[in-house]
Amino acid sequence: MSELPQSSGKPTNGSTSRYFDDLDLVTNGGKIFSPVELPTGHVAPNRLFKTAVYEHFNPYGGGPPHSGHYALYRRWAKDGYGIILTGNTMVAKDHLTLGRDLVIPEEITDDILPPWKRLADVMHNVDEVTGEDPPSEDGFGRPLALIQLSHAGRQSLNVVGGRPPNAPPLGASAIRAGQSHMKTHGWFSRWLHRNMHPVPIEMTKQDIENAIAQFVRGAELAARSGFDGVQIHGAHGYLVSTFMMLKSNIRTDEYSAETDPLRFLREICFAIRANKNIPEKFLLGVKINSGDYARDGTRAGSERPLAHVREIGSWGIIDFIEVSGGDYEDPEFVDSAASFKSPRQVIFEDFAEKSMKVLAEFNKPGQRPPPLVVLTGGLTTLPRMASVLANDHAHLLGVGRLSITHPEAPRQLNASIERRARGEPDDAFMHEPHQLEEDGLGMPPPSYLSWRGLERVVCYWLTLLWKIIPAEMPRIMCASGNVNWHNVMLRRIAFGGDVDYTIGTIGATVRFYLPGVPYAPEDPKSSKGSSWFPLFVALVGVAIGVALGGRFA
Repeated sequence: MSELPQSSGKPTNGSTSRYFDDLDLVTNGGKIFSPVELPTGHVAPNRLFKTAVYEHFNPYGGGPPHSGHYALYRRWAKDGYGIILTGNTMVAKDHLTLGRDLVIPEEITDDILPPWKRLADVMHNVDEVTGEDPPSEDGFGRPLALIQLSHAGRQSLNVVGGRPPNAPPLGASAIRAGQSHMKTHGWFSRWLHRNMHPVPIEMTKQDIENAIAQFVRGAELAARSGFDGVQIHGAHGYLVSTFMMLKSNIRTDEYSAETDPLRFLREICFAIRANKNIPEKFLLGVKINSGDYARDGTRAGSERPLAHVREIGSWGIIDFIEVSGGDYEDPEFVDSAASFKSPRQVIFEDFAEKSMKVLAEFNKPGQRPPPLVVLTGGLTTLPRMASVLANDHAHLLGVGRLSITHPEAPRQLNASIERRARGEPDDAFMHEPHQLEEDGLGMPPPSYLSWRGLERVVCYWLTLLWKIIPAEMPRIMCASGNVNWHNVMLRRIAFGGDVDYTIGTIGATVRFYLPGVPYAPEDPKSSKGSSWFPLFVALVGVAIGVALGGRFA
């Protein structure tokens, strides 16, 4: 197993080994591998929650799981995560993100269940030959398997989102995604943004009822396929969150963000609980924003989202709340350069801590336990993880990008804690992980006399050329290079490869859009294909031509 990479042999943002002089990493770090019971009675073998990451694994148009998904999730299941959540699985085939998502079918029949059942078995780490559960170990065992259900809403892109050209998506109100920031963009960015994000159609009550039914169908599919539960994606600017936020919901009816911002989410959750085909002890979680609630897109305090947490807790039907933040208009959750006010903080820890206190109000004898809190963001070092649990800032530790760069992190962390308990020196996960190079080129390859070396040279000249072109890309496209890089690494780790830091965000973005579907090599659908680099050069040439043509037109 690989060690935590360092750039230049030193922690990127400073050492975290002295966060807390009084922190006993053996005692508090050991809490990571203590079991935790959810309100339904389900028990996770440890507190590491593999949260959703964008996958881009399906053919365009989306579809069910396939051999590539099985390979990827088998890696995570065997490496010891306590709870494993899928990437965003779209409930509407005409409202995808970038067109290559897992998609809930429009009708649930027995013949469409097998690929979903197999994914559930893989995520549960069931032995493929005997069908038996994994052996129980201290801190490890059968993971809980969840599907994240999502509807892209107004963030569903033109064409690739599953609709004909210029067909508008549905939204809480007729407000274009990113509208609040367009006035600060250049002409090219505004033109591209308008073509990527048409103004959405305000949803009618029938549209809302249809969307609720789509989420319920997704939950029913999960239950019938053997998953332990689902999470409703109510963050990052997707449909559910747009009903909750003032800047994207100016309705004056019963779904107004002013008077009842959680109505849409509440109706989805209660409809899932009311479905007779879904077991009573089926896990139901929610992912919400910790910020970005202001009408004009500026930073908001925590009072409004905390009120949402309190209301969700009062429903008595939710099992966990994942705390995240930002959306694609203000993509702090995809920014690799996130900074921290002090070494003691992670991105959303303060809000998670307040949520714990709010939800504790509903912890009363004889009543259903309140939802657990999942903290996602910045949990990349052992001291941070230990401090969150030691200070009761969250019940579960959401791990996203670390699950990509270090898929074996649970067993590595556990081994590190055991070595410390024996008094052996150990420095694993004590420093910030390697940060991607800001120039987009990646780390220098061992030799420039290679395809990777040629790629770096071409990318370098492309960056120089772009600097002299008076055109600015939309904000999300500038931030998405980091997401693209992690997606490319997903494909590598799925099939036993290692993370490759010589691939920069520019090269990763090309790989993100050019390759075929990442089926397993033994899958008959797997395409051998040829080297992608000639296509890369051709695409660069077209991009340069288009950019220069736009400049001199």
